[in-house]
Amino acid sequence: MKRQRATVIVEIDRRILLVENRGGLVLLPGGGIDPQESRLQAAARELAEETGLVAESLLFLFDHESASHDHHVFLAAAPGTPVAADDAMLLHFHDHDDPSAGRRMSQATREIIGRFLALRADQGVGFNACWR
Repeated sequence: MKRQRATVIVEIDRRILLVENRGGLVLLPGGGIDPQESRLQAAARELAEETGLVAESLLFLFDHESASHDHHVFLAAAPGTPVAADDAMLLHFHDHDDPSAGRRMSQATREIIGRFLALRADQGVGFNACWR
């Protein structure tokens, strides 16, 4: 059975927040789901632990299966300034200004971001306006 993971997408100034773990791998914020919590609770907890951001709202987007995990992907509205904490050593943003982070990004993170960007493009202005 694959590990269950709550994975969170947060956009700040139209850039997607990423965390770098101790091994240098760049991922979306998130982590394992504890037995006593829901996927939603895990998403909120992991976001706060890794970035210091408190989600005002979380929207379930989709499930994504990778080689090692079943990702339950949420979009978070979380105001404030993120700070790397817990097992996040550094923060990055998914954009063209940080090519080194892109090279160290996990395959699952690349795929999830691609799916999210396609979903956002398909949904149009109404979707985008809700999450600024």
